[in-house]
Amino acid sequence: MDDLQPGRRVVVRYSLAPGDTHSTSDALGVVTAVDEAGLEIDTKRGPLRIARAQILLVHEVPPAPTKAGRTHEIVSAVDLRRISAAAWLPHDVSWLHVENLRNEGTEAAAEVSLLQKGWLLRHSESATRRANSCLPVTDTGLGWEQGLDAVEEWYRTRGRPSRVQIYSADDSSTLAPECEGLAPLLSARGYTPSEATLLLTGATAEAAGGASSPAEAAAAGLIVDVSDAPTSEHFAAWTSQRNPGEEPGSAEAFKTLIEADQPCEFVTAYAEHPDGSRTMVAACRVVERSKWGVITNLITRPDLRRRGAGRSVAAAAAALLAQRGVRSYLVDVESSNEASLGLFASLGAAVRHRSWYAEAR
Repeated sequence: MDDLQPGRRVVVRYSLAPGDTHSTSDALGVVTAVDEAGLEIDTKRGPLRIARAQILLVHEVPPAPTKAGRTHEIVSAVDLRRISAAAWLPHDVSWLHVENLRNEGTEAAAEVSLLQKGWLLRHSESATRRANSCLPVTDTGLGWEQGLDAVEEWYRTRGRPSRVQIYSADDSSTLAPECEGLAPLLSARGYTPSEATLLLTGATAEAAGGASSPAEAAAAGLIVDVSDAPTSEHFAAWTSQRNPGEEPGSAEAFKTLIEADQPCEFVTAYAEHPDGSRTMVAACRVVERSKWGVITNLITRPDLRRRGAGRSVAAAAAALLAQRGVRSYLVDVESSNEASLGLFASLGAAVRHRSWYAEAR
C-alpha cells in the first residue's frame, strides 16, 4: 500500500464489493487523493473512488507514453517535470486549484488538500530555485491571470519573490500547453527569465556501460561507495560550488531538503591513498520516483575534473538503478554547464525539453 500516494500512476486491483475476492476489476490512472477511507484515482473514464476495504493490490507504473519508442523517449514534458519535482520537494508545498480554494476552511479540506492537480507551489528557506518556484502541471480552473495573482500572493505571504518554472514541450523554445498562457502575462508583469535548464533522459543500462553494480562502474584508482545519507564533506562540496551570484540561503534548509526524499541514496567516488586514507572526488544524489531514476547534485572536485570521476559516479548511479529494475533516468542541467551536458551525452542521454525560471523583479 506504499504506492497509495497522490501523484503516482498506479494500477489498482479492487473487489467490486468489500470482502468479495472473486468479482474484481482493475483501474489505471493517477492517484489524486488519499484518506483513511480510500482513494481517488483519475482514470481515462474520469475520477474513480475506491474504498480501502476493496483494494486488493496496488502496483506503481511509469507515466503514460505519448508515442512509440524507448521508455525514456516517450514520456511527456509535464510528466518528466512531475518526476523531477517529486525528487526535490520542500516541506512547504501547496497545490493551487479551484477545488482546493473552494474547500479551504471546510471539513473536507484535509482530504481536498491532497488533490495533486493544478499548479505546484514550493517554498524553502534554501536558495534552490526548484524548491522556490511554482510549477504549472494541470489547469487550475482559475484562468491564467487569476492563477498568477494567487501565485504572487502565496509567495508574498512568505516574504519571497514570485517565481514560475515554465517549460517547453520538447527540445525547442515552444512552451508546453500547461504553461503557454503564462508567457505574455509574465512578460507584461516584468518577470525576468533565467538561463535555460535542459532536462536529459537516458537508459540506465546504457549509461551503466555494462557494469552490473555501482562498484564495477568505477574508473581505475577510484572506489565507489553508496550510502543512504550524505556526510559533512558532501555538504561542504555542494556549498563551495554554488553558482556565482546565488544567494546562500539557509544551510539547515538545504540539508533538510536534500535529505527529505526517502529513500534516496548518495553515490560517491573516492581516491584511495597509499596510507589507507581516501579523498572524495565526486558525488551525486539518486532518487527513484514513478519507476524513474532522478540524478541530482552531481559534483566533482574542481582540481580533479576530466579524470573520469564524474563519469564514474554517473555510471555507478545508473548501475544502481538498473540493478533495481529501473530502466530510465533523468537529470536537469543548466545550459551553460557544458561539462555535465557532455558527460551525460557520452552516456547516451539526450535533451527532451527546456525550462526557465521567470522571477518577479
